[in-house]
Amino acid sequence: MDLVEQLQALATTPGIAGNEKYISHFLKEQYTPYCDEIIYDNLGSIYALKKGSGASQLRVMVNAHMDELGFILKKINGNGTLTALALGQVNDKALLGTKVKLMTRSQKTFTGVILGQDQAGTALGKTGDVLLDFGFISEAEATTKQIMVGDMITLAADFFTSENQETWYAANWNGRLAVSQTIDILRSLTDVTLPFDLYVGCTVQEQVGTRGAQTAANLVQPDLAVMLDTQQAWDYQTDATDQQGILGEGLLLTYYDPSVLPNRLLLNELRQLCDTEKIAYQDYYSLTGSDAGWINKLRTGCPTLLIGQALRNLDAGLQVARQTDYRAIASALAAFLKALTPEKIVAYQEENR
Repeated sequence: MDLVEQLQALATTPGIAGNEKYISHFLKEQYTPYCDEIIYDNLGSIYALKKGSGASQLRVMVNAHMDELGFILKKINGNGTLTALALGQVNDKALLGTKVKLMTRSQKTFTGVILGQDQAGTALGKTGDVLLDFGFISEAEATTKQIMVGDMITLAADFFTSENQETWYAANWNGRLAVSQTIDILRSLTDVTLPFDLYVGCTVQEQVGTRGAQTAANLVQPDLAVMLDTQQAWDYQTDATDQQGILGEGLLLTYYDPSVLPNRLLLNELRQLCDTEKIAYQDYYSLTGSDAGWINKLRTGCPTLLIGQALRNLDAGLQVARQTDYRAIASALAAFLKALTPEKIVAYQEENR
């Protein structure tokens, strides 16, 4: 499976918060040839364990989240329309007329659209609800299709690339691009033995309050963590206060996140590595929290590095990514892990003393 095929498979596999098992099944298939063991927590987070050599008992975690933005069915209305609740910070300005897909408990799928709830075209209500049209003419017809409260609904814009293959479009890059990176890093380390145990995988329920990060951190108990995620690109808006997250100019090295202050020594090490390896990177500050906020505070503290990819239209119905940035992350992550030693991990842990 080449990279585009991998991205296509990930983009078309559904998985909202609390219902990530389909993407987990795909990851298990992809991880298994490159690891010693697959482990899970009891919420569904999945990790591939690649055992290290030597006497070191240190554990390094590489983590993404695998839940995408979406909705959960709340009500079947008398006229056949459906009402659902948003899971995650969906961009309400981009919802009206957006294509969506519903999956029943028996995995039957229906394609529909988000409607305006009033004459003004309000797509997202004050309580986080959306109105959906899947073509049913009555509540009775919808019920005969085995549609039930609690069913999963995802944004459903098709995956495609630009003519030059450099720009990628999908509805769920937030929850899929970083997931793809976890497969890539395991594959790139096939013939590499590391001096620590490496846990590569994905958490559940990040979109609804970083819940999976809590249970995953207790499962893995990392001594160092690398968090992979996507961030909003502020490179095209005319009113952007700071131009940052520029598509095509490399990975995002996050130095501030409201939920965590990344380890400064780790940041500097990755900057130096990128300079040496001629890997493009950008400094970035985020105004939203992440899984790192919990993992960083695990037990007595876990040095944490945040690596992101800029997206245009983050959390909208069709998100825009650049291949150049994706490959910069892959190169930097592989180089970082290959250069990492137990002594460096201890130094990161002691950096603020």
